[in-house]
Amino acid sequence: MAMRVWLYARLSNDDDPAQNSLQNQQAICCAFAEKQGWTIAGSSSDDNISGMNFSRRGLDTLTAALQVKQIDAVLVKDLSRLGRHRTQTALFIDYLRQQQVRVISVTEGVDTFCEEDDLMIGVRGLMNDYYAKDIGKKIRAGYRQKQKEGLVITPPFGYWKDRNTNQVVVQPEAAETVQLIYALYLQGCGQKEIARRLNSLGRKTPAQIRTERLGYDSQKPHKTRDGQFLWTYASVRNILVEESYTGVLNNHHREYNNGKTKHIDKADWYRHEGFFPVIIGKQEWEQVQRLLKQQAHPANGNQAKHRYAGLLTCRECGNAFIPMIRCWNGKSRVEYVCRGYHRNGKAYCASHRIHEEVLDEAVWDYTEKLREQYAAELKKVTQLQKQWALRKPVLDAHCLTLQKEILRLEQEIDGIVMEKLNCDRLSSVHEISAEI
Repeated sequence: MAMRVWLYARLSNDDDPAQNSLQNQQAICCAFAEKQGWTIAGSSSDDNISGMNFSRRGLDTLTAALQVKQIDAVLVKDLSRLGRHRTQTALFIDYLRQQQVRVISVTEGVDTFCEEDDLMIGVRGLMNDYYAKDIGKKIRAGYRQKQKEGLVITPPFGYWKDRNTNQVVVQPEAAETVQLIYALYLQGCGQKEIARRLNSLGRKTPAQIRTERLGYDSQKPHKTRDGQFLWTYASVRNILVEESYTGVLNNHHREYNNGKTKHIDKADWYRHEGFFPVIIGKQEWEQVQRLLKQQAHPANGNQAKHRYAGLLTCRECGNAFIPMIRCWNGKSRVEYVCRGYHRNGKAYCASHRIHEEVLDEAVWDYTEKLREQYAAELKKVTQLQKQWALRKPVLDAHCLTLQKEILRLEQEIDGIVMEKLNCDRLSSVHEISAEI
């Protein structure tokens, strides 16, 4: 039966597209497989994905085929296509080995099932890891320089970037919504109320405009229960604190390195005055910031800590459950409510809530079950210990008998060997005497 192979290709944004295009990689692997007479079971690829990142659709597709036993080997143009992170690449190769699947690098002549290639795989891993980190440093340095010069990748809601001129221009419909949000807030409307009014007016959300413009939205948009885009408390607040509407561009908020995010102090941001077309006046924006600061609720260090806070998640919308104190008939009790429903209403999520007493009861019942399971397991272990204690003297005596027998047999073997040596020696003496 011909070996079943999977073709995998990856192209990152720092690769030479002429040499490492996805089509070129697939063609090289395909030609190699056909020359060997192997069966191509399938293929997958990842475009514009760093080799340091192992959360890839192409790898997920490969893993899915692997789990249903569809492939015997993975073909790549070179090992750097599989990944550049030394540790994660090695772990993935080990995982494939456990599944009895080899990785074959076509241009490097490396096979992970060949022990002689292990050294080469390790060296290639070190080189790929160093290359990725070096390139990453250069890219970050270049990116910081562009930020100093006023780089804008995705402008805030209310603007868009002209693809022909790379100039940031006002998006009239979205800018009108921004101005309405600021006007309503200065009139005394809260952020939840503003979100409700925008939804009732059918105003397009930032996620909706991104989706219409790009065809998709990389972020998780807030939607109603029937899939419609939804304004929320958070989306309104993000607009109220955005200084870009006064014309200011603040760059270099954070840095990314090896999947870790480093937040930059505000004093070190790259600030560009008069960069954006003005949508909100400076005085109006500053007035809103003062109101936000005044209406903010400072954290109370003496506030009671609710024991299930941060531990419960809504199955329907994914938001956390927040504790709330309810008073009924002169008595107060704590209940946990879905934050999505609490902030955004029933259009976003159902009114999921649960009393703290119910949670206490459920936790107690679960604890009792665990205690019973532990007691049962402890009883089994105790019984096994008793059985072993009874059998141990017998087994020790048997082991001692066997050791004595082994010693006797070894002595007997030594005697036979010595007797054989003596016989051979006498035979040699007789032969020499006869010759003399």
